[in-house]
Amino acid sequence: MQGMVLRKGVLAGLLASAALPAQADVFCVGSEASAQAAIDTARTNGQADYIKLEAGVYSLTTGLQYSTGGSSDHEILILSGGFDAGCNDRTGTTILDGQDTVRPLSLQLFDSDLVFVDHLTLIRGYATGSPYGGNMEVDLFDQSGASEARLDYMRFVLGKADANSGGLYVTGWGKFQLRNSLIAYNEAPSSPAGSVNLHGEAWLVSNTIAKNLDNDATEGFAYYMNGQDNGSHFWLSNNVLWGNENTGLDLYMLETGTTYDLIDNDIGAMTDTELGPASGGNISVDPLFGSCGFLCFDLPLTRASPLVDAGTDTPPGDLTFYDLFGQDRIIGPHTDIGAYELETIFADGFEDNGIF
Repeated sequence: MQGMVLRKGVLAGLLASAALPAQADVFCVGSEASAQAAIDTARTNGQADYIKLEAGVYSLTTGLQYSTGGSSDHEILILSGGFDAGCNDRTGTTILDGQDTVRPLSLQLFDSDLVFVDHLTLIRGYATGSPYGGNMEVDLFDQSGASEARLDYMRFVLGKADANSGGLYVTGWGKFQLRNSLIAYNEAPSSPAGSVNLHGEAWLVSNTIAKNLDNDATEGFAYYMNGQDNGSHFWLSNNVLWGNENTGLDLYMLETGTTYDLIDNDIGAMTDTELGPASGGNISVDPLFGSCGFLCFDLPLTRASPLVDAGTDTPPGDLTFYDLFGQDRIIGPHTDIGAYELETIFADGFEDNGIF
């Protein structure tokens, strides 16, 4: 599948938001071994790090792991995919393939760590032994709440877990952000799409969470959220949670005193948890997903979708610059709900936009 070149401004915006110092170490990697070596260096070199992964399929044997445990280095890390040979431009897709054997990526943050991950496709991950988060696990261990993980332009596809969260599992203390990403076709006996168990704050903006399978005998829920305490606050804006299989609920929100503000989401079914004061504009309608072609897992909208121009342009956590295909995040009067912005030049919404 052909990639889309990164438009100017995306990287600049990311680096500005990360406040990446000029003396940061920059790595260009093209294999599992070189990527892990760069990650290991980033743990201890005492400065900010920017690791660029060349486009291609990485058939993983152990999975990539970043942990700040036992390290005094808590500088910014950016882990970013889709680059050409030499890592000068973003031209394609970086696919981390767990081969139904290993988890592609895990983060373990123990202090005032700030990690950005973007433009990666995590596929066929499998969580066994540590049975949570088939494609990715994020552990925020600093109980002061100083750790933060931000994920943009991600795909979590075809992951499996022995317990829950075939797609993405997040737990701990701190801040978490997921924007403009796809969680689809994952499976587990519980919450197959993912879980957020967090003392702190979380922002989910413009994601598509669909077609995940609860493979237990009884109906469960696709995506699980637990704020852990009264001080926690979760914002969900412009997300699609729909069409998950063998799940009575697409979204489960545990009532723990956490504030859940839901704004302009399309949710098939969810708990009747009391929503926060900023909530509003949520709907429950068929998104009318389109197709992106053979061997493509993306779920763009068709022209007839009621989600076109139905999102909020100023969500808590902010919009990304572009959608998951690399198109402008707002085309038309308002942004669309979900990870994909319908390109107005195509009337049927079934165009092959490539991979961003």
